[in-house]
Amino acid sequence: MNQTENKVETIIKNADASIINDNTKAYAINNVYQLYEKYSGDTYMTQRLQYHLINILPTTLDTEDKTHQEKIKRNDFLTSEQQIFIQVFLSKNRYYYLPNNNCFYEYANNTFASVKEDHIQHKLLTNISKDGVLIQWKYKTKVNMIKQIKDRHLFKCVPEPETIQNVLKHLYPSTLFKTKAEAKYFLTVLGDNILKKNADLIFFIKPSVKKILTELENIIYITSGFTNPTFNFMTKYHENYLFDKCRIINMNDTIQVDIWKNILKNIGLDLLCVAVHYSNRYDDSESYIHNKVDDEEIKKYTLYFKNNNQQVIVDNFCNTCIQNVEYNEGINSYINWKNMHYLWKNYISQCSLPNMIYSNHLKTLLKEKYQYEEKNDHFCNIISKYTPYVSDFIHFWDTTIQILPLDKFENDFEIDELCGLFKKWVQTSHSASYLSSKTGNISEHDVVKIIHHFYPSIEIVEHKYVLNISCSLWDKTGEVNNYLNIFKSHYAEVSLKKGTSDSLISFDEVYDFYCEKVKENDSRCVNKRFFEKYLFYNFTPYIKYEKFISLDWLCG
Repeated sequence: MNQTENKVETIIKNADASIINDNTKAYAINNVYQLYEKYSGDTYMTQRLQYHLINILPTTLDTEDKTHQEKIKRNDFLTSEQQIFIQVFLSKNRYYYLPNNNCFYEYANNTFASVKEDHIQHKLLTNISKDGVLIQWKYKTKVNMIKQIKDRHLFKCVPEPETIQNVLKHLYPSTLFKTKAEAKYFLTVLGDNILKKNADLIFFIKPSVKKILTELENIIYITSGFTNPTFNFMTKYHENYLFDKCRIINMNDTIQVDIWKNILKNIGLDLLCVAVHYSNRYDDSESYIHNKVDDEEIKKYTLYFKNNNQQVIVDNFCNTCIQNVEYNEGINSYINWKNMHYLWKNYISQCSLPNMIYSNHLKTLLKEKYQYEEKNDHFCNIISKYTPYVSDFIHFWDTTIQILPLDKFENDFEIDELCGLFKKWVQTSHSASYLSSKTGNISEHDVVKIIHHFYPSIEIVEHKYVLNISCSLWDKTGEVNNYLNIFKSHYAEVSLKKGTSDSLISFDEVYDFYCEKVKENDSRCVNKRFFEKYLFYNFTPYIKYEKFISLDWLCG
């Protein structure tokens, strides 16, 4: 290659983009010039060069130009068709994506559901084959489609009204919340947590709904990969919490966990998407509760901590539960600390509030308001209309209830049985003159709270059964045993008259006989659960098939 050719090539290589066409032209002309120089002494080759330049090259270039233009046109057509295809496909098939768990989702028939990428690709390729136009671009279209779906974040999808209403109807009024506003507030808080808004807020809930939230966390993790979305839902107050940052969510605790689990299986992902939608729609839960909730009672309860301090709360308690009285030697006008603490716990329970003041500090605040005797550990010259039945029940318990050793038969009483025995004790007690209660009426709920507070070592199962106690007013095991002995004589007499006897005696037959005799004597009747437990404990050698007693028992 001569110096001229090298020079042209160097110019083209280093040329600016604005002059590249001129340099390319110079380079091409120089190449033609070099060919003429090369064959300048050869007439044949000079003629062939001229022939190719004049006849072959223009035709070849025209053909290539035509092919190139058709290719461009075809490419533009397919690109346009691909864009239309993708647009139509995604409008008919609402696919979304979550980058945190690398999962795809489909929103169809007003319901969100996870979907595998293989399913999307199969549906996509099937539609491409039916369309026919993009068959040559199958792979390219698939890649482009998946890329666009990955740009469609699940939490940018706005649920249809039908989806939102379906979620809400599963949350209120007969399940977790009494009102629509409370349900929407809860969803907005949940959406805030997913989107990491207001992470410094604390939301108090009842301890009894913790299992409900655990199931909710499980379904959210399974469907979306997000962990601990209720991290700031608390059941107990801690002294490090700022009142200004605390909120209360009023949730019902009556729904059974199994029912709630079934609900979440059906709407778990829908609930999550609606929660995020509300957080986006209302900006956050703070904006919702302040600007969108019209019910002042809901707003007042939710923002109770924000709008009050410890002193105000204690004042409210005292105004509600305590009355000042003048000193009178003939009247016990004092409340001991244990009763006062019970009144406090009962007050916050009735108000559905968490215990936000530690007992020692509460006592200090009350000492500042009322005269206090250290020796007797009581507050003077005050009374409460809520303490009489409490004192009466404590007296009833201390005089009639005995704690049983754990190695004996697990004698138990139902709460409603204790309520009935307390009423009987009040109405027949020789000490009725100094009892405050005249009727003996007391609710099961109050009995549970009194036992929990004043007798914390007592075990209560299912808020219904008090274990390992006996009562002097009703010897349950003794009565059952007496009636069983009566049954023995009755069964022997009946068998003798019939001349035959069955080989087994069913539990039902024995219990029915017991109930009949109890009714005749107008006595109290133990429930079937207690009755059968007593049989299993005392007559194990005679129990057959778990529900029958052998006739050997009659001879025992």
